[in-house]
Amino acid sequence: MESDEVHTSSKKSGNYKFWIVMGFILILLAVTNPSKEDFVEWVVNSSIEESDNEWVSAGINLFGSPVINGVTTQQDLIFVSIFKMELGTEKTSTLGFGRRFFIRLP
Repeated sequence: MESDEVHTSSKKSGNYKFWIVMGFILILLAVTNPSKEDFVEWVVNSSIEESDNEWVSAGINLFGSPVINGVTTQQDLIFVSIFKMELGTEKTSTLGFGRRFFIRLP
């Protein structure tokens, strides 16, 4: 009988630990949910890195932030954000989390 109580007690203890860890992760994701400015900065920096032309890089550096900011919308989902960018006929959706991690969605 005692072994059943010990087993049940340790099982409950493990369950609490799981929820504490999950709560911590969710709070961390909510606090580090990227802003639209974080996304714009990431797009501009990524575009400059991908560019082979100095003139294009200079143009992106000068005009990229206001243009990207103007064509981007943010859907804030508390723990993550979805950024939709529509530039001409090209539409891009990107998932952002942790203030520094961005994944392009299909």
